[in-house]
Parts: sequence; C-alpha cells; structure tokens
Amino acid sequence: MIRRSLPVRAFVASLFWLASAGLAASHPDIAVTARVLFDVKAGRLVAVAESLAIDEVSSRRMIARFDANGDGVFDPAERAVMRRALTGDLGGPRFFAELSADGQRVALGMPGAFDATVANGIVTIVFGFRLKEPVAVAGRKIELMVRDRDYTAAVAFATDRPALVRGGEGCTVSREMRPTDAYFGGLIVPEAVVLACR
Repeated sequence: MIRRSLPVRAFVASLFWLASAGLAASHPDIAVTARVLFDVKAGRLVAVAESLAIDEVSSRRMIARFDANGDGVFDPAERAVMRRALTGDLGGPRFFAELSADGQRVALGMPGAFDATVANGIVTIVFGFRLKEPVAVAGRKIELMVRDRDYTAAVAFATDRPALVRGGEGCTVSREMRPTDAYFGGLIVPEAVVLACR
C-alpha cells in the first residue's frame, strides 16, 4: 500500500499530470503509451507508478465495459469494478512493468493504488506500487521496462516526458533500447527508462 503520509490520490495525481493522448502508431490488438513515476525518499526508491494511456478504439471498448451509467466518467463504484477486472487481467503479465536495480529484478507485487480517467476519448489507467524493500539509488542503475511478452498489447513509453522523479535530488532519467531483451520471436525490442542518482 502507499504510505499513509502520501495519500493515494496525491501519488497517482503526479502521473495524471504526465498523461497525454500520444499513442503508438501501430499495434497488434491494443496500443498502450506508458509513463512512469519514480518516488524517491531519503535516497531510496520507495514506490513506482505507471500511467497507461489506451488507444482510442480500445478506450471505447473499455468505456462501454466499465462506465455502467454511461456518463463518460468512472465513478468510485465503476473504478472498483475496473480495478478488480484489470488486476485479474494484468496480474499475470505483471502489469507490463519490469523493475531492476543493477540488473537484478525488483519485485513490484500487486498494486496498492489504482485510478482511471477518461479525457478526450482516451482511458488512462494508473497503477501504483510500494516496494516491499526500498532500493538505495545513489550510484546505481535503476531500470523500468514496459512490455507485454505475448504482444497482445503494444506497450511503449511516451516519446515526451516518459518519466517523472519525485523527491530525488540529483536524479536524472534517460531512455535506453534493450535489444538483449527482445521478445515476440526477437522482433520487438523494448525500451527502458533509466533512473540514475548521484
């Protein structure tokens, strides 16, 4: 769960600031544009959140499925239903998120925060993960990759502002292609967002 000193809505609000309608140009069934929030406290990465903007056609299907009253907004009851369904759907592929520190996988577990919005016909979903064991960041390479290994969804980072760091003085983010982690028969090369801190 997100620490009580950091309300869930405040945590996910940082990602909604990043959300936009820029989408991948081509996709198998669904195109997902991702942004990520690294939450750093006292030199440690304590939480990660991802914002997933769904392509317009798939967004229409999600609205039809989850907006029970048809008002174009996900109210709390609709978000609760949506959270249960999407956690079940995306829990297997680990919510498309793979976090590592110096090449060692860091488990994200189940999301403690969730929200969903609709803007200009685009559904944006946010999952927030509090790390069970915070990770020291100084002098380390922290990477987050987003990918659907089954390639049902084409998941890619946004070309602009793919990441936000909160609380990390002296931290920067960059992007890095990862050909050694290619999937779908080696045809799809994922990208990682890299957090580096002094």
